[in-house]
Amino acid sequence: MKASKPVSSSLQLFVPLVDFLGKILGPKTEVVLQNVKDFSHSVVAIANGNLSGRTIGSPATDLVRHIWQNHEYDQHNYLTHYAGYTIQGHPVVSSTLFVRNSRGRVIGFLCINFDNSAFRQASQELRRASAYLDALGLADPTAEMKDNEATPEEPEAETGTDQSVHEVLSVNADEVVTHNIAKFATELGISPARMNLQERMQLITRLDGSGVFLVKGSVDTVARALGISSPSVYRYLHTIRNAAVGPDQST
Repeated sequence: MKASKPVSSSLQLFVPLVDFLGKILGPKTEVVLQNVKDFSHSVVAIANGNLSGRTIGSPATDLVRHIWQNHEYDQHNYLTHYAGYTIQGHPVVSSTLFVRNSRGRVIGFLCINFDNSAFRQASQELRRASAYLDALGLADPTAEMKDNEATPEEPEAETGTDQSVHEVLSVNADEVVTHNIAKFATELGISPARMNLQERMQLITRLDGSGVFLVKGSVDTVARALGISSPSVYRYLHTIRNAAVGPDQST
């Protein structure tokens, strides 16, 4: 598998691993290597990309941008078993390794997204079959005893990131921005084109916090959605970021 260019020599070492893991884990598991140098075209290698529809050159996910912007990789080497979604809303189980160079600096993200829909479907079929047997009086007589036994808990996501942040596997950069605009506008309960000054500030604050503005061209996309100029978006951002830093640190 070839990677998009440019890729550092340290990150290039992980490119064969993407293809290797993709072959081992099978077609229901997507393996992605993302570069941190360009969040608009972050994917540099991918195996089984049919799971999300992404290809080399696709943008970084919202979770990757969130982790990068908040330096959450400082306290962790990886995240496991967290919820991911394709842009169509199809759920996957995701895990991410923070790829570091010899100096310990994060240079990329190795992500594995597993489509467990077949297992969920099988589980539903088993529950339906069990209910049918119960109705016929043919259920396993030891079932009640087994139900009372302690069952192992599902693995929790090992992560230091905000549990409300879910990964969305977007195909292109414009999709990243429009998805986040729609999500936050829905939470605010008003369409972007009808927002007043305060609501615009709220929307842009949330977009900035999610790392949307790490994506090239995002300011223009936000400006079009709000019906304002790109310089206006930059002014909003300047005001928001200065307020976050505080008057004592902004000089």
